[in-house]
Amino acid sequence: MSLTEKFQVFMFADVVGSVALYESLGDLEAQRIIAKCLTLAKQSTADHSGNTVAELGDEIISIFADPGDAAAAACEIHANMEEAFATDPDDQKLHMRIGLHYGPVAGHSDDLMSETAKIAHWAANNAKPEQTLGTSALIDVLPRIYQAVSRYVDDETWNFISLEHVEIHEIIWDVESVTAYSGEIPTLNTHKNSGMTFSSRNQSVTLNSERPVIAIGRGSSNDLIVRHDLASRQHLSAQFSRGRCTITDNSTNGTVIFSDPEQVRHDLKRDSFTLIGSGKIVLGQPSAIDDQDAITYRAI
Repeated sequence: MSLTEKFQVFMFADVVGSVALYESLGDLEAQRIIAKCLTLAKQSTADHSGNTVAELGDEIISIFADPGDAAAAACEIHANMEEAFATDPDDQKLHMRIGLHYGPVAGHSDDLMSETAKIAHWAANNAKPEQTLGTSALIDVLPRIYQAVSRYVDDETWNFISLEHVEIHEIIWDVESVTAYSGEIPTLNTHKNSGMTFSSRNQSVTLNSERPVIAIGRGSSNDLIVRHDLASRQHLSAQFSRGRCTITDNSTNGTVIFSDPEQVRHDLKRDSFTLIGSGKIVLGQPSAIDDQDAITYRAI
């Protein structure tokens, strides 16, 4: 690193579904809605001491001196987008995907072509709608409350010339999860749960306000490891917020939930589902799985 460089965070925030919006609504209305999204993103950036350095079509590019401010801005962007489009027709609801990377920035006009910017852009391209992906370089320097609501996603090749691998993590954007972890009293009503316990073979892990995010899958880095052929390396994630537990399938073969007491079946693939009470989760297809590999869940 040169003497003029300092470590900062690059953030790429991209509106998902803008092409379809232009096709369905026409240029003027689509431009209005996209501008609404970018204004929200730029305001959240400014509110958390970030600097928007470029606006390119349906995305903004920002720089933050403080990693915690960058994570806070990303969480706020998702939350504000959800609120802003809550009453809009379904075909006009948009989401953003965000990528963050912490690395050397020279402070020159060509910073957008730096490796730090390129890795952040790559992370954003890998994110799903309403998802923030950050590199391990970022996660390592985040405040503890954001590390607690981050989960490992994968180790990917970001540069196919050098074949350099970078670990990427998801930062769960639900602000109330972060608030609960930081010691503030969460606003839960009496009909919600204090947590959810997941068990498989001789393993058990409890999800609650102190541990609001876990990962389940075949890989050894997961909080609950299920080793069989139909399980993906990082098959699903579970998030606890506002007294509810939501699981999200990230797999190739899907997930099946059987809810007690009548074992009602729910098939899940690349989608989310709120768990209530107790039941069983199967990674892959039930007919191909030994029942001992099923995961049981129980609200507490």
